[in-house]
Amino acid sequence: MNTHFYIIDDDELFLKLGKIYLEMGSCTSSVTLFNDATEALKVIENISEVGTNRYVFFLDLNMPILNGFGFLDALEKNPKQLHKNIQIYVLTSSVNYEDMERIKQYKTVSEYLNKPMTREIVQHICTS
Repeated sequence: MNTHFYIIDDDELFLKLGKIYLEMGSCTSSVTLFNDATEALKVIENISEVGTNRYVFFLDLNMPILNGFGFLDALEKNPKQLHKNIQIYVLTSSVNYEDMERIKQYKTVSEYLNKPMTREIVQHICTS
């Protein structure tokens, strides 16, 4: 199975470091970076449910233009884009309890993780 990773974050340093960690992972087919969540939504619209590809998105919550919650709301309004080949991991620096509780209402989120990205996080996702 080919695993395509997408990082959605407004922090350029995090994007670059995240890409390095993912490229070192054993399951990475490609890594695409977005500093704007609206652009990532366009990519999801074009993902087909058919096939053996796996699409993993790392989503930051606190971003300008469209924050992580806005991204998730947009996804859940269009259920045809949600299927088993897409996994979304919230990877954020927010340790706000309310954010953690709010994330639980989104069926699209596989897991809530705290920054920074680590080899352990990548390995965990590669094996799940």
